[in-house]
Amino acid sequence: MSLRDLGERGYIDKVIREHRSLWIWGPLKPGDDASAVPYIGGYLILKIDGFSSHNSRYPWNSWRDFGWKGVTACTSDIVAKGGRPFAYLVSLGLESSMSEDEGLDVMRGVAEAINFYGGYLAGGDTNSSSKDVWLDVACVGFSSVDPIPRGGEPGDKIVITGKYGLHALAYYYHKLFVSGQISIRDIPKEIIEVTSRPIARVEINRVLERYRRCIKGSVDVSDSLAESLYLISEASGYIVKLDDLPLDERAVELSKIHGLDPIKQALNGGEEFELVLAVDPSCADEITKSISSLRIPVGIYGTVSEDRGLGVYYRGTFIERIGFRHF
Repeated sequence: MSLRDLGERGYIDKVIREHRSLWIWGPLKPGDDASAVPYIGGYLILKIDGFSSHNSRYPWNSWRDFGWKGVTACTSDIVAKGGRPFAYLVSLGLESSMSEDEGLDVMRGVAEAINFYGGYLAGGDTNSSSKDVWLDVACVGFSSVDPIPRGGEPGDKIVITGKYGLHALAYYYHKLFVSGQISIRDIPKEIIEVTSRPIARVEINRVLERYRRCIKGSVDVSDSLAESLYLISEASGYIVKLDDLPLDERAVELSKIHGLDPIKQALNGGEEFELVLAVDPSCADEITKSISSLRIPVGIYGTVSEDRGLGVYYRGTFIERIGFRHF
């Protein structure tokens, strides 16, 4: 079987089964967004994330944007577990044909993101790449409370930050660009902005710490909103039911212009780096008010149902598990 046939999820499942005994001891299970280990007065949270430029750099993104996104992706996973990052390590694979400025711009974007989120650059490694530029970022974070796993319990409210739709539309516009139907000048500025400098919600850390006893599950949105909701369902063992979705108004407008379903666009994007939380109903309103006070879009959009199984439904309609997959 090829990796294409096995798929990314199948590959990860096999790696976890074969090497479970090596997993670092701590409260987060193998396969979660990050791992954690007890440390003085709390927990260290550990994560590495990476990607290649052909998968994660749109033609309208600069090399600084590419570096920024690498740090943001890693930071987002630390945040989802209730931590705050404080140290980063970077490994680069650069093409020798790149100009000096292009090569340095990747690290300039990394530095800009570290300064933005707060933390230190603790080292790294430089490699040559013959076909594609790649970037790996490792993060070390800290949490003073128990890290938040994936999961949920029947009756928990589904709290989602951010608004959705523009990231899936970016992929649609990219296909139009590659096929020669449009130029970069034709791509809406909102799409360029959100895909060039996505932001991890690091400021939400103090809210997650304050209400940790009420939060049963947390995942970041990196592969798609649908996939993140499925991860909650999978970890909890119960079906997630949504009453509404946080749609971006501009994304709805653009979807209608192109004859696309804004609901599908909202569910099937990726790299939004927002959060999906499963929250005890007694605390849901307090948590959303606290997050909203940080000027972060947030709302209660559904429930972990009492129906056992794996699945996500939106207003009674089954949602497919669609999201970005390697291989």
